[in-house]
Amino acid sequence: MRARRAELLNRLMHALPERYVVDAAWLSDLGLGASSLRDYVARGWLERVGSRLYRRPESGSNGTVDWAIAVLSLQTLLIAPVHVGGMTALELSGYWQYAPLGRRRIWLYTEAPAVRSYLRRLDLNADIDIRSRKLFGDADPDLGLETRALDLVTMTLAAPEASSAASPAHRQYLRVSGLERAILETLEEVPGTVSFQHGAELFEGLTTLRPKLTEALLKACRSVKAKRLFLYFMGQHRHAWSRRLRAADIDIGSGKRQIVPDGEYDPEFLITVPRSRTSKGRRKAT
Repeated sequence: MRARRAELLNRLMHALPERYVVDAAWLSDLGLGASSLRDYVARGWLERVGSRLYRRPESGSNGTVDWAIAVLSLQTLLIAPVHVGGMTALELSGYWQYAPLGRRRIWLYTEAPAVRSYLRRLDLNADIDIRSRKLFGDADPDLGLETRALDLVTMTLAAPEASSAASPAHRQYLRVSGLERAILETLEEVPGTVSFQHGAELFEGLTTLRPKLTEALLKACRSVKAKRLFLYFMGQHRHAWSRRLRAADIDIGSGKRQIVPDGEYDPEFLITVPRSRTSKGRRKAT
């Protein structure tokens, strides 16, 4: 009995990194049944942090779970289809100066009910906004996603892996939208969660987008609004990469879209924009 317990404990220490949170089903697959879980919690080998959710105990922990650890646990241990995107992906890539003040909000993209259930049962250090992954076509649902090492101290991402589809080299690798996908996910939120001005400021800093990938994402994007805003801002800021993007091949649909009330109508992209911006020398996208 002692040998079996020691074997299971060693297996747990090897398979479950410190701070990572897994569910009872994952632990059951490891060999820990309900009685073993109760025993491990009583002995201090596991800590219960939510209904049927456990982690290895942390000294000085108050029960709060870091949002990044929760997402890494979902992606690398529970193998859930979820990625970090939109504003959060931009912030992690260095665009902190545009982040709103106050308690942090994290944008996650998933269709999996199990992800919602998992997150609801945790006391997290941030608010989670879950969005659909259906903004882009089904032909390549992972288009524009990257696997990048996350520094849990500075909360910044390392450079993208050579192959974004590669398996994580270790469990501190995050599945996240690249800049090209993240800006489209963000522009879809204008003018609700994200203001027109905020979107313009973010776009101004995007000087290194990859034209080929950007064009593929624009073609796959299902949001007419996001595509029109992207092309409008592209004409405004005239980044070097924009000269290699064939804007004429992007379908922007028909019909007008009111982006801001009482704005000025832009006849090229069929949207209303703030009057103060229409006089800033916008060129036609080509």
